[in-house]
Amino acid sequence: MNRTACGEHPRLRVVAAPEIGPALVRIAQKYTKDGGCAAISVRTRSSADTADQLGLRKDVADVWVPDASVWADFARARGADRGLLVQGTSIAHSPVIMAVTQETATKLALHPGEPSWTLLIPTSATKKRLPRAFTTLPTPSRYASGLAALNVLNAVVADRPDMLKIVQGVTANLKRAIVPSEEALFGLLDRPSGGTDPVIVAGEQAVWRHNDARPEHRAIGLYPKEGAIALDYPYVPMTRDPVTRQAAEEFRRAVTSQEGRTLLRAAGFRDPAGRAGPAMDERHGVRTEPPRDIPAPDTRTTLRALLSMRLLLADTRALLLLDISGSMAEKVPGLTRTRMEATAKFAEAGVRNLPKGSDVGLWVFSTNLDGDKDYKEIVPVGPLKERAPQVVRGLRGLPGSTRGDTGLYDSVLAAFRSASKHQVKDMLSSVIVFTDGRNDDPHGISRRQLVTTLRREFKPTQPVTITLIGYGDGIDAGELRQIARVTNGVAMVARTFDQAQQIFLQVIANRVCVDRGRCAPQDR
Repeated sequence: MNRTACGEHPRLRVVAAPEIGPALVRIAQKYTKDGGCAAISVRTRSSADTADQLGLRKDVADVWVPDASVWADFARARGADRGLLVQGTSIAHSPVIMAVTQETATKLALHPGEPSWTLLIPTSATKKRLPRAFTTLPTPSRYASGLAALNVLNAVVADRPDMLKIVQGVTANLKRAIVPSEEALFGLLDRPSGGTDPVIVAGEQAVWRHNDARPEHRAIGLYPKEGAIALDYPYVPMTRDPVTRQAAEEFRRAVTSQEGRTLLRAAGFRDPAGRAGPAMDERHGVRTEPPRDIPAPDTRTTLRALLSMRLLLADTRALLLLDISGSMAEKVPGLTRTRMEATAKFAEAGVRNLPKGSDVGLWVFSTNLDGDKDYKEIVPVGPLKERAPQVVRGLRGLPGSTRGDTGLYDSVLAAFRSASKHQVKDMLSSVIVFTDGRNDDPHGISRRQLVTTLRREFKPTQPVTITLIGYGDGIDAGELRQIARVTNGVAMVARTFDQAQQIFLQVIANRVCVDRGRCAPQDR
């Protein structure tokens, strides 16, 4: 376009995933040199961070290029303006593959057969090929490549029940297999420890980029025989201004032009059809031929997986809400301890086993406990290192404090509201309730009022889940389930105190039920 023909010179703000940003800068420079009208600025920011900002309806850019379409879906689910965040057009692809050191690649070559995604699964076959292998992937809650790996694993073992159970176990213990950044991921290949064989998951372009910058520590890309899911880099216009929208469309045409795609291929990307340029070569640890395409799951499934990963991998902010009504002074059958003594004991063990990075606090409840209130804060929620000793002291003082009836409804609502008010970014807030009876406060709110209020105030994008653990014959299981369901929580009833202890320790240790159906057998 001839600049003298431009009636206006709009400013176009582009925010892009860090790896594709430099190529977009070069394309913008070419666009300007060729007489483009818009003044284009390109900034880079992680797709997860941008999605979070859009979810808060922040004005971050006129065009967004995340690494995968799921981030636009996530931003919409978080509250982004659906009319503004339109469907994007893919401008590049980067299949998600595995990578190893040259030494590990040589070991694998000694065994017949192509690489498989099952290398990520700790089976006897894997150990036979790489006895000292360990697998690592980028955090699936913040990197689309990590999420794609989990989706591929589920697809690969979908018709193999034996393998599916192993994959579910890997997912449940995912914190052991992830690193927080791409730099840390490739650092495992740069500095493998003790003769181990690290196997990492990354986008093909990330492997290409690592080898371009650090050829002395070359990573070898492994292309699984089953195929790969590709990161699709959608070009998403995000402006209502007609002049800016026209500028966004002009820049999109420049990006998808032959010259634009040549620049993207030169940076280690494939075009949306999977075609690579001459830079995709063995020197960069990758190959020109694309892997077989495994279609990504539908939008709803992928978004649900991302939301589940956010819950599974988030640090816990746990508010313990314990029943100290008079019935908690009863002896536990077969034990010399009272219910309160036994509850305080296993709650103390649970607090000591909370994951690092957690927050914890302690409330108790019974009728008219604090004036006309049925609940009382013993220790406010705060960092585990600081609060754990205070919570333990509070728990040890509970056996001599039992009194009154079960003021469940008012207490649950107050705890929920407190947890909602004091949420911390990137932490999973939860209220963990332990009780041995049903609500018994005629002066408090009704069950209907509680459920209606929780439904109205619960925010799916900033969830506070309520998990209720009931013990004994005085429990109303339907009551507990109805309360939990409104916040996507779980209600569990223990018939023995051993069961109660096991359930409590599982819940407080942040073993989140990603698939609610897997919690069903414990519901009563």
